Amino acid sequence: MELDLSAEQLLLQDTVRQLCENCFPLTALRRIETDPDGLDRTFWTQLCEIGVPSMPIAAEHGGLGMGMLDTALVFEQLGRQLATTPLLASSLTAASLLASSEQTKRRDHWLGLIGQGGIVSVAADEPDGSLHIAETRTSFERTSDRIRLSGVKHFVPFASIAEGFLVLALDATSGKPALVMIPRDTSGITIRRQENLATEPYFRIEFADVERPTDDVLVMHDFQEHWRKTTARAYIAMAAQAVGAARHAHEISLRYSKEREAFGQPIGGFQAIAHYLADGIVEIEGCQTLFHQAAWLHDHGLSFEAAAAMAKLQAGAMFRRISAMAIQIHGGLGYTTEADPQLFFRRAKQWQLLNGDDSFLEDEIARLTIDTAFADV
Repeated sequence: MELDLSAEQLLLQDTVRQLCENCFPLTALRRIETDPDGLDRTFWTQLCEIGVPSMPIAAEHGGLGMGMLDTALVFEQLGRQLATTPLLASSLTAASLLASSEQTKRRDHWLGLIGQGGIVSVAADEPDGSLHIAETRTSFERTSDRIRLSGVKHFVPFASIAEGFLVLALDATSGKPALVMIPRDTSGITIRRQENLATEPYFRIEFADVERPTDDVLVMHDFQEHWRKTTARAYIAMAAQAVGAARHAHEISLRYSKEREAFGQPIGGFQAIAHYLADGIVEIEGCQTLFHQAAWLHDHGLSFEAAAAMAKLQAGAMFRRISAMAIQIHGGLGYTTEADPQLFFRRAKQWQLLNGDDSFLEDEIARLTIDTAFADV
């Protein structure tokens, strides 16, 4: 594994970091927390202008066809500023699934829209539901040339402004899971904002006998394998995002420890605080290596799913600890909404739980490592 970044990757990293710092400071995050759609449209437009939404999309589908490590570097910089964008849901997850579809006309239409900054969200999670796709309860029935879909999805990102939804549903005829591409303006859809700890734009969607042509059911070879690989790519991006956020929280804490004085000296001079900060940077560097490794394996055509799950598991827990440390170092000030540490603390737990919580990730890692090891004996 090559640990050094190329000159092009360093330039990409610096470009996105400067854009985030200039156009999405933490004051912008505070502002969009009260926005019902949760999107800073000016910032998103600027990301689109430098081609960020088209980065993960293959060149044959009109994208830039950049590697997973390049994409992860972008997510790391977005994470630094806690920037809320549709990049994960639309450009990485939805685009990856659409690219596997055999319906050329529909695939190219939606991928072209995503590459230009249009939003397609994935509606997979269900209230009190399982993270295993075969156990989804949303389902659709087929007629001669149409389908009728019903069900409830929750924690669907950017649903209020998405152009369409990739809905995970069970085919009542075959009993197998599938994805249905549903435009947002289809009748029978009800969208409601869901309150959450991080005040991020998540929504509950009810599908009541939604009718669509049968061609809107994505046809792909080995759907479950495509789903697993797409999910693993999302794990890498989320791990990178958590590393970026944790590093920024650590920098804020380090700066405060040099400025805040107690008993005649900066609090960073006390061993307890210094060791907190030292342990924190060790954890951050370790998790950065994990997501770099997973991305490197992906880009070299090697098995990357276990490494991706490990990276997400460790980075989520690490960000949670670093954000809690930031609160503690700031003392009583850290618990106030006027201070910045709470912005990181509130997001840390939500990022850790969504898109694969610790228990699910541990099961995945066991399946991909321990079960495989036993199978080889």
